[in-house]
Amino acid sequence: SYEVACAAVKALMKMKGNAIKLFCVKETSSVTDYYITVTGRSKTQVSALAEEVAYQLGLSGRDAARIEGKRGDSWILVDFIDVIVQVFDSESRSFYDFDRLLAEAEQIDISHIEEELDNEN
Repeated sequence: SYEVACAAVKALMKMKGNAIKLFCVKETSSVTDYYITVTGRSKTQVSALAEEVAYQLGLSGRDAARIEGKRGDSWILVDFIDVIVQVFDSESRSFYDFDRLLAEAEQIDISHIEEELDNEN
């Protein structure tokens, strides 16, 4: 599931998602192993980020089990079972303060993914 989480983070970085965070919750949650939070700059980008992560992971055989919130475009959840991606607009991210709920979870350093993308370019 770590590889799936990294692939999701990479897709979000390619689409210029903001404030991407990867949390490992497998020791504290029965729901999933990893949560990813990301902010889109607009409702259009929120939708595009969610669609792209679902598309990219689908290419590698990991289809999303469900996608929720597509109608509102201020918060979209893409559920891959062992990895959950939450895409917010900035207002919704502040309002729900989901990162605070994960404050005790292990935040994974994702700088190696950013370096990998830089090396590809």
